[in-house]
Amino acid sequence: MDLVGVAYTSRSNHPIASADLDLLLMDSRSYNSQRGVTGVLLFGAGQFMQYIEGLPTDVEHVYGRIRRSTLHSDMVELEQRRISKRVFSKWFMGFRDAPASVIQKLSQEQWHRDMPLVEGHAAASPGMRQLMVFLDLISTDQR
Repeated sequence: MDLVGVAYTSRSNHPIASADLDLLLMDSRSYNSQRGVTGVLLFGAGQFMQYIEGLPTDVEHVYGRIRRSTLHSDMVELEQRRISKRVFSKWFMGFRDAPASVIQKLSQEQWHRDMPLVEGHAAASPGMRQLMVFLDLISTDQR
C-alpha cells in the first residue's frame, strides 16, 4: 500500500489559548479519523510543527485543509514523500507541547531524502529521527 508523509512548520497568527488548542485538536482528530490520516502536532511559543501520514488522496485532503487554515501563516513544507509504513498508526493527531528551540531544531534538520524509504527507523530522514527522539519513540542511540 502506497502511503505518503508530510511534515511542515508554521506560525500562529494570534496567541492561542489552551482551550482554543483543545478545540483545534478535537476537530483535527475527528476529521483525520474520517480520512484515515495519522500524525502528530507540536506547538510552542506560537509555532507549529506537524507530521501527517496516510493514503495520498486522504493526506492531500487533510493537508489542503491545513494550508487553507487562517490560524497560521509562514508555512514551510519540510518533507512530502512516499513512505512504506506509518510511524503514528494509532495517533489520529498526537500532540506535544514543544519549546520553540525544539521546533526550530526540527525545522533546520534534513527532511528530504534522495533514496527510497525502506523498512525501519534507520531509513527515516534525520528530521523524522529527531522528531521520534523528541517524542521518545526511539532512544538517542538509535539515531
